[in-house]
Amino acid sequence: MVGVSNPIMRADPREGWRFLAGFGAGLAAAALTLLGPLLLLAWALELVHPTARTVLLIAVLLGFGAADLLNRTPHVWRQVPQRFARELQPGRLGLIWAYDLGLLVTTQKTTSLLWIGLAGAVLVGPPSLIAATAFLVVMLFGLGVAVATLMRNGAELTGLRLSRRIGGVWVVAARRVSGLIAIVLAIVEAVRLLWG
Repeated sequence: MVGVSNPIMRADPREGWRFLAGFGAGLAAAALTLLGPLLLLAWALELVHPTARTVLLIAVLLGFGAADLLNRTPHVWRQVPQRFARELQPGRLGLIWAYDLGLLVTTQKTTSLLWIGLAGAVLVGPPSLIAATAFLVVMLFGLGVAVATLMRNGAELTGLRLSRRIGGVWVVAARRVSGLIAIVLAIVEAVRLLWG
């Protein structure tokens, strides 16, 4: 993503700002789209006894924790077609790319923390927590892309050279930390359920 947006910004700042404007609009639209199913799921889960929801949360934490520890973080192996970077105007490119990425379920994942956060919000939180979680994730992602787009060497931050240098080691370490966090959270929830 930044490997496309940063060169656009460096070559023509007006086009770069168009990209970022489209990107912001796409993220907002994606967050609103994502919010609908999450709220419907939370509403349906309100019919489930709180203890059963807690048990389900523990299972989700253990499942995603184990997946990360085993280096098997679930995600979809696909991306927005690269030809879009050549064929679309910057504003439209930003809009489409951000909408896809902002849906969260269509992107590659390094760890399961996103899934854990969304599942936790849906299983235990009020609608305001679900909305805050969805918008916070999308906003932080958008902010990261905007900052890297504006940085002089932003494209290098996502380039193949840096990825090869730290990618494999960093990804495995991040997944292990994420897996351990999930397992610890599952234990905390189990203790709260049994002695709470």
